[in-house]
Amino acid sequence: MPLPHLPLAVALLPDIARWLATDSSGLLGSRVSEAVTQATGAAGAQAAHAAVAADPALAAGLRMRLAEILLAHLPESGGGAPGDGAKPASAHLELPPLQPLPWGPALISSLVILAFLVVMVLLVSFNHTFPPETAALVNITVGTLGAAFASVVNFWIGSSQSAHEKDRLAGVLQRAQTVQAGEQVQSALSTLRDMAATPSNVASLPRTASAPDSPEERFDRCLAVVLQQEGGFVNDPRDPGGATNMGITRDVLSAFRDRAVTVDEVRDLSRAEAREIYRARYWTPMRCAELPPGVDLGVFDFGVNAGPSRAVKLLQKAVGVMADGSVGPITLAAARALEAERLIASFSEARLAYYRSLDGFARFGRGWANRTEAVRMAALRMAGTPSRAAA
Repeated sequence: MPLPHLPLAVALLPDIARWLATDSSGLLGSRVSEAVTQATGAAGAQAAHAAVAADPALAAGLRMRLAEILLAHLPESGGGAPGDGAKPASAHLELPPLQPLPWGPALISSLVILAFLVVMVLLVSFNHTFPPETAALVNITVGTLGAAFASVVNFWIGSSQSAHEKDRLAGVLQRAQTVQAGEQVQSALSTLRDMAATPSNVASLPRTASAPDSPEERFDRCLAVVLQQEGGFVNDPRDPGGATNMGITRDVLSAFRDRAVTVDEVRDLSRAEAREIYRARYWTPMRCAELPPGVDLGVFDFGVNAGPSRAVKLLQKAVGVMADGSVGPITLAAARALEAERLIASFSEARLAYYRSLDGFARFGRGWANRTEAVRMAALRMAGTPSRAAA
């Protein structure tokens, strides 16, 4: 189920990101999204972001609500839903009571010890010589009882007892760590309540420019820039990619149609089919529709030029998250939390640095740099900063 409000929640309370990433059940994500929807009264991500950015008091209240949800989500926190008077995790943590001594092992141990002592007393007290066939049986009996006695001693005061003690100490340590985590979140919750009581101390979220009416319109605007950079049909023998039209190579078109294609078919490629290829191979895998306006263009164009995985890793480095080449909720939240203008600038600089590291920069560097600059200016216009884009 899509949860469009998670990026906004992470921007308000960054600590919640690591809990969302490990929430395999999806319960925490659902509660967070529902809380944002109730607080802002908006079902869409853009509308919710605008509502929070325009009202610092609303942002503070929502931060506190998210912290309460996180507190209730902690292991052994007592469960209850936020607002139901749930106690902090430390209030529910107690050491387990001591268990009574199990009667089975104690009874068997007592019998073994008693039998061993009785046999030893009898052997010492009565100086009796046994026949050879009986002496062998007596030796076996004494040896068996001796081994049993040694096992009893080892069980109660030997290595097994040490293992039990280690397990007990490990349990105590784990519970102590959980208590500490609960106290830290409780402290954060108290701080957030103070922030909510003083709206003037609450910093508003960074504002982003309003997006076009629909994701399709955003895609078409970005695609127009990419196609302008890619050009029309080219069949240069020196180009290892062979025949290319609108940036679509013969190999890419063959893979999309699931059969080998001819040069003439590349030449006759329609814009409509090229549009679907760009959507399927670049736009959708990189989740560009969920990136801020302008940032989507930069990532999309670089993905077309250098590969989706490289473009995503470059974006992740620019926003300061782990560069694994896969766009997830943490990457999206980090991208939305930054000012679009700054992110576009840092991404463009990193893109140029990548080109400069290539062996072909001396020959193709001017073209790569011109494309990067043209895309940067177009991205700034999409982000709503036309004055700086023209500078």
